[in-house]
Amino acid sequence: MADLTKKKLSLLEPFMMLFVGILVVANIIAQKFWDVTLLGIPMSVDVGTLLLFPMLYIFSDVLVEVWGFATARRVVWYGFAVQVLAAVLFSLAIRMPHSEYFTNQDAFATILGSVPFLVVASMAGYLGGSFTNNLVMVKMKEWMIKWDPNHKWIALRTIGSTFVGEFVDTALFVAIATLLGVFPGALIVSLVITQWLLKTLIEAVMTPVTIAVVKAVKKHEGLDIVGTDTLNPLAVSKEGGKNIFGLSEDKVRTAVAK
Repeated sequence: MADLTKKKLSLLEPFMMLFVGILVVANIIAQKFWDVTLLGIPMSVDVGTLLLFPMLYIFSDVLVEVWGFATARRVVWYGFAVQVLAAVLFSLAIRMPHSEYFTNQDAFATILGSVPFLVVASMAGYLGGSFTNNLVMVKMKEWMIKWDPNHKWIALRTIGSTFVGEFVDTALFVAIATLLGVFPGALIVSLVITQWLLKTLIEAVMTPVTIAVVKAVKKHEGLDIVGTDTLNPLAVSKEGGKNIFGLSEDKVRTAVAK
């Protein structure tokens, strides 16, 4: 009988916890935005964009790079489910009766009351952006592993996938949130361009950290998954992919050629 006490703790659960937690918090603080002038061009950016949303794409890159597309796909849907649950609970909390000594009901409703609308926009952007990011990441890895088996150019896919995924995420989120009245229509172009470029820039700046985390987690988990059985975002029960961790360059090329 296996001794379960000696089993090494997987980092997947902490990564999932942080990913989902950051996602929920980001939707709340995203209601606050501020104006900034960059190179003479007036722009607007929400707080969530600066503080938390870039971290989600870093987590996504680590999930795909280490555990593969299939695992990352499930984590995306876990985040989606928790967002829906949070929106429902916030709505119920606002509508519940409150004590006469609770004098912050208006502020409470103002902050949490907008969250359901933000969640609608965020869910569309989140799903579109996350799956686009992950798809680009896994397809680039499949292509790059043939000529870069040691991942020397991993930054190409971490930044490249973020560049595409962040645009899809930001465009969908801002457009829908504007239609629902969360953001003023006059800021839609500024918000899309500013948030997209800032998120991509932050990802690029954080690339050394992302790569260091990827290497450490791969070593700890003994995993380096390439490919997947299906890219269907709804196939949550599917697994797939090949673990090339610790293989020589020749064996890596042989493995991915099959």
